[in-house]
Amino acid sequence: MATRDDVARLAGVSSSTVSYAISGRRRISDATKERVFAAVRELGYTPNAFARGLAGARKGILALNYPLRDGWSPMEVRYIETATAAAHASGFHLLLWPNAANDLTTLTELIAQQLVDGVVAMEVEWDDPRIALFRELDVRFVLLGRTADPSGLAYVDTDFRATARTALEYLVDRGHRDVMFLGEARFDEGHGPMVRTLAELEESARRFGVTLHTFNGPRSYRTGKDALRKLGPATTAVVSFNERATIGLIHAAQLAGRRIPDQLSVLSIGMGEDAAELDPPVTTLTPPVAELTEAAIRLLIADVEGHPVGRPEVLLDARLVERASVRTIE
Repeated sequence: MATRDDVARLAGVSSSTVSYAISGRRRISDATKERVFAAVRELGYTPNAFARGLAGARKGILALNYPLRDGWSPMEVRYIETATAAAHASGFHLLLWPNAANDLTTLTELIAQQLVDGVVAMEVEWDDPRIALFRELDVRFVLLGRTADPSGLAYVDTDFRATARTALEYLVDRGHRDVMFLGEARFDEGHGPMVRTLAELEESARRFGVTLHTFNGPRSYRTGKDALRKLGPATTAVVSFNERATIGLIHAAQLAGRRIPDQLSVLSIGMGEDAAELDPPVTTLTPPVAELTEAAIRLLIADVEGHPVGRPEVLLDARLVERASVRTIE
């Protein structure tokens, strides 16, 4: 059965031009359109009927490739909600593709369905294999995150190095000199936010004369309980970048009679408004989720509609929300 790529090769155009010629979403010259439809007739190509139906009702369809790990946290659900709202506000549908970043077979099959005009890729890895695939298959994409070297890529991300620096400065200003970083066991996967956060914490700790301990584990409540047992007697604060582990740590501390923040301060990177529901409410550095997803969708739509942004690089700061989980050491 002929594919869109087969039509593109025969017509001497890109796969996206074939899509635009068939859907009418972008102005294509009559000569190019004639070559495309001649190739369609010669190969007996039939565009996906579902895609045509959706395209007729709206401007187009975008995909959010958000790899499913062990369930989604409230913050991750917030990313999906805001991305969907941003796409709909611009007249586009949004499909959720939750396959893993390294599952290129499934991703290739999804792209082959020819349903989408572009993809926002999340949970970006240090050396993300999806990028080469998107380029090979001529798929427009924007990263919500960054690779080790993001030059030449369209991306939107939280500045996690600045976030980590702010977190440690905040604790140092309040007298803390012995700190644990509680992270996720994802460094082997090259998870960009984790790698950047730990690198900056280590550099800032040396600069401020802070003793920094690191404890990594799965995204689970037990990781937080295990971290509490590993705390040294001199450690007065924890910077956590592991939402479930943060909750596990606080619960374990309560059971052990270790009062927060009187005996242990906790600052979370990445938690959202649900941090206010904990006891005590947790001070957070929270990524600006709505701004991130809106910027990513805006960059992608600009590319899809034929007027890409000159420097499609957006780096935003996390917001410090002070609550009741950090104390000042006199």
